[in-house]
Amino acid sequence: MDVATESAMTEIQPARLSQPATFMKRIVLSYRWLALIIILVIWQAVTILVDIGLLPSPGQVILAGWGLLTSGLFFKELAASLVRILLGFGTAMVVGLIVGVSMGSRRFWDEFFEIPVIVGLSLPGLIYAMMAVMILGLGLTTPVIAILLAAYPFVAVNIREGVKATDKELVDMARVYLVDRWRMITKVILPGLLPFIMAAIRVGFTIAWKVAVLTEVFGASTGIGYQLRYNFQLFSMRTMIAWALLFGAVMLVIEYGLLAPAEKYFARWRPKVKEII
Repeated sequence: MDVATESAMTEIQPARLSQPATFMKRIVLSYRWLALIIILVIWQAVTILVDIGLLPSPGQVILAGWGLLTSGLFFKELAASLVRILLGFGTAMVVGLIVGVSMGSRRFWDEFFEIPVIVGLSLPGLIYAMMAVMILGLGLTTPVIAILLAAYPFVAVNIREGVKATDKELVDMARVYLVDRWRMITKVILPGLLPFIMAAIRVGFTIAWKVAVLTEVFGASTGIGYQLRYNFQLFSMRTMIAWALLFGAVMLVIEYGLLAPAEKYFARWRPKVKEII
């Protein structure tokens, strides 16, 4: 190995080593933690200045959450909830994609699905959870159907707008050059549709998360929702808040660990605008 190659390798290795450190520094020093710190300070101040007896301090909630983590109960109940969420969300994505592409592609299907989608958007997830439990009972099908009904309209609307936003000039140019249908979909339509698909995933997954918990609150013997109902019956405020915050922490991990990086990767070709105003 010559001197120039060794010098280049020497420069590359520190750069590779510094990338994880830079990434962690960017996360730790991010402004997004400022709001969380302010909320914790206000929360602590309220528990000190206003002795209402019901609101636990952040320290008490942290201790309760640590007990749930060390006992393994949180991970057991989380696994039960995630199975329901993933099944329901996966079904909602498939149905939403089919309905959204149909609505965006043809006027007939746009008008055909318009009223069901609008009604689906307007009804709260609580109604779907209650109806699913009343009709289907306490089986695995109950949260899946509730999540499907609540989430698919949001997915369909995002996909429809993505299809309608497809660049007509690119499609016309591809047709002029006799591009086959498969390459038309993968090289022209899909790249433009990916940002809308990622938006649909983020919105749909959040709704699935909420509806699954609601369904478990009304009719389940396992899962995060069941534990919230159980601690509500015990009037254990600190444990209820601990369950809720741990559940939210998992959502943050999924958001910043999976969804945000995936969106950044698939939308890397789009021009970035840092500030508008």
